[in-house]
Amino acid sequence: MVDLHVHCGYSIDAEGSIEEYVRIARQKGIEAICFTTHCDLDPERRHHDGRVRLGERIVDVTDSWLEQYVADVAKAAEVYAQEDFKILCGLEIGYVPGIENLIEEFISSQRLDFILGGVHTLEGVDIVSPREAPHYFSRTKLEDLIAIYFEYLEAAVKSGLFDCIAHIDIYKRCGFAYYGEMIRVAHRGVVEGVLEEMAKRDIGLELNSGALRKGLPAIYPEDEILSLARSIGISRISMGSDCHHPEDIGEGIDICCQAALRAGFEDVCIWQHRTPERLPIKV
Repeated sequence: MVDLHVHCGYSIDAEGSIEEYVRIARQKGIEAICFTTHCDLDPERRHHDGRVRLGERIVDVTDSWLEQYVADVAKAAEVYAQEDFKILCGLEIGYVPGIENLIEEFISSQRLDFILGGVHTLEGVDIVSPREAPHYFSRTKLEDLIAIYFEYLEAAVKSGLFDCIAHIDIYKRCGFAYYGEMIRVAHRGVVEGVLEEMAKRDIGLELNSGALRKGLPAIYPEDEILSLARSIGISRISMGSDCHHPEDIGEGIDICCQAALRAGFEDVCIWQHRTPERLPIKV
């Protein structure tokens, strides 16, 4: 079992130290974890999202925190260097078109293992925020939401900045309650082009169990998208719980494994120094 989407206390919406996550991961028999602190560099959202926690302080994401974060994860990894347990250091970066240079400069400043990219905001609005999303949904038709979302996501893929795309259908997190069951099939005819670009560039697709903790009926992505990804030629997948509390690490990864096997995947990737390594899926 691996969990490559872990938010420790560096993310302002998470809690718990690196050591707490590591301890519980070990207790659960997880083979590899990757810390993926939120990193949002969009200048338009700086006062909403562009912050991280550094000790007792909340600092701007552009301040000097990344070096300390990388060092803290490396220190934890050293403890288990001789054991069959990997502790990796990454980031989850929120993508919007036009900030490619900011992202490239930021991630080049430190040696990281894994860069997870995702779309959380559309036209300046956080569509995964229960506070912000309803205002956006109320003025946006479902087909327009999907068109804009996958336009952003395709640009993220084509940027070449990311090892893997996170929660590819995360618009369902708040959108399911607003748009209803139709949102579960709204990707049809739109997601295919994004998956083709991902396959062409060997970019990974994340299976994310966090949807289940948000009350959704299936992981991100649902079986239909996952099977489509396999048929289109995506060969690299990752798995993550998207946990923000230590006790949630690894939760739902078994369901991700079952979904991957149903779709025809036989292995899962972990990334070290931005280089993928395949591990057999275990259930």
